[in-house]
Amino acid sequence: MRILAMASILLITACSTADAGHSTGNDTCDDDILHWSNMIDKRTDAPLHAKSVIMADLAQKATSVWKCENFMEEALRMIRKTDGEYPTE
Repeated sequence: MRILAMASILLITACSTADAGHSTGNDTCDDDILHWSNMIDKRTDAPLHAKSVIMADLAQKATSVWKCENFMEEALRMIRKTDGEYPTE
């Protein structure tokens, strides 16, 4: 019985996917805004932190979901580490 239970847990774990908190092209910007708001206070050392805040503000004022997602992706890029380094431009 234990083997069956452990095998079931292993199968469920192996087949499930992880979600980083947002995705693009899903006809909503809410998840992007939430993801950014969860990250921004943790990334105050990013060189483009202030520009990311401005870009997120533009996103929230955007007139379409597409524009909002594009602005938010740029705001996230500015505070996202790639290979351990922040972008500088």
